[in-house]
Amino acid sequence: MGMAAAAAHKLMILGKTPKFSFKNPQSRFVKTYIFYSPKSPTYFNSLHSLRVNSLQSRSPSIRTHHPIQELLLLLALSLTLLCFRFLSNALLSDFPLRWQHLIDFSCEAEARTKSYPKHLWRAIVAYEDRRFFRHFGIDPFGICRAVLSLSARGGGSTITQQLVKNTLLKNERTFSRKILETVLALVLERTMSKQRILSSYVCKIYWGHGINDIESASKFYFGKHPSLLSLAESAMLTGLIPAPELRSPLRDHTSGKTFQARVLKRMVQVGFLDIEMALLAVRQPLYLHLSREEHASGPSDELGVGEKNKQNEEGTESTWKGTWDWERESKIREVCEEMERWAIKVRLGNA
Repeated sequence: MGMAAAAAHKLMILGKTPKFSFKNPQSRFVKTYIFYSPKSPTYFNSLHSLRVNSLQSRSPSIRTHHPIQELLLLLALSLTLLCFRFLSNALLSDFPLRWQHLIDFSCEAEARTKSYPKHLWRAIVAYEDRRFFRHFGIDPFGICRAVLSLSARGGGSTITQQLVKNTLLKNERTFSRKILETVLALVLERTMSKQRILSSYVCKIYWGHGINDIESASKFYFGKHPSLLSLAESAMLTGLIPAPELRSPLRDHTSGKTFQARVLKRMVQVGFLDIEMALLAVRQPLYLHLSREEHASGPSDELGVGEKNKQNEEGTESTWKGTWDWERESKIREVCEEMERWAIKVRLGNA
């Protein structure tokens, strides 16, 4: 019986209907067995039937294409091409090299800025990105503030996003560049530490007068290394970051003092500084370090008191130091008085 079933199995695969006759030696009757191939795989009552159905399930079938699947495929392809176009328009041509250079440079920047005073870092974080050490590359609260205030400088871009924009992307204001800036900021936050991002930021941003790192800016404005900057000087430098050419104290010393006071206020609001220290800093006269060429161009006339230093050994360069005396400068005095009124309101509010 087993041999007959095997033969029937082969015939069913060929599409034929097997028919076998068997005669029992002890009987006069002849029994005929007919094996029918089922039209659908509905039975699994034997090993042979299971093998037949498994072979039938592997046979090729005609696939129908649904309109919805074709539409989704077309939409996915369109989005892919659109994203590629966005990337090619916003990214610089040497993006891979710039990315690797930024990663390598961050180690160097962190080592160079280890000696910088804490009040310098606190001033930059408080004024540029108060939630820097709490967000993950983008600040939803800052974006909401920017939308509600309808201001381009409403705190929407984090320090990480500004670093990406200044080093990796084209200098253009487009929607695609903003999306890419956000994505790269998220990736950068997972690649570099917060301190490395902050150190790279101060060493890469523009500080005015053709200066692109904080060490050169500190020497240019105050004639000293950043590690020697006072609280008042750190607040003055921080106030330059959003618009260094317009806020430069060499062009408008009143504007520089105004934004210095804003930075000190922000430090008090964030909790990085108490009111008494902020008032002492805003009252301090600031000394600017000017080269001979800058003095000849005229800014020192606005600074009031000037003192010419001795020439160097070669006799090729001289420097000037100008001081802002807020008691003589009415506008600067107004800034200090407004700061004192603000401090009184803060004290009354906390009482």
